[in-house]
Amino acid sequence: MSGETPGAAADGRRVFRPVGPRVVGIVAIVCLWVLFFAIALTLPAEVRAQFTWPQTATLALFLLAFDAAMWGIGRSRVIADNDGLHVRNGYRNHDLRWSEIVDVAYSSGAPWPVLATRDDRRIMMMGIPASDGPRARDAVWYLRERILDAGR
Repeated sequence: MSGETPGAAADGRRVFRPVGPRVVGIVAIVCLWVLFFAIALTLPAEVRAQFTWPQTATLALFLLAFDAAMWGIGRSRVIADNDGLHVRNGYRNHDLRWSEIVDVAYSSGAPWPVLATRDDRRIMMMGIPASDGPRARDAVWYLRERILDAGR
């Protein structure tokens, strides 16, 4: 089912968002920052004095890059409405009319379903992770029905 609404809205709009990856991302971000500060505060003063500000800034930049990657996964979504399919994977958007889409399916062992278009593009849909189990399966079946309805 939808990550936000149990059924289609009056305008046929359904939003699918990742659940498991979003929770894992938030927990990982919080744990890494807590660990960063816990280690920094518990190191002996003479060891802390050996770290230069560029070294500390580099570590903080790596943590921020990790945060950006996790945030991108968490903000992924798939919106199906009467106009078509709107896919946001991290920081990139794809807007497709229903007539442009050929199929959507999971490859064996794939973490996300792949959207096949008439112009032979393949677009991963990170907003519907396989790890979400039945919710992801229902989302793919819903999208397949919409694609079939659009082709009639």
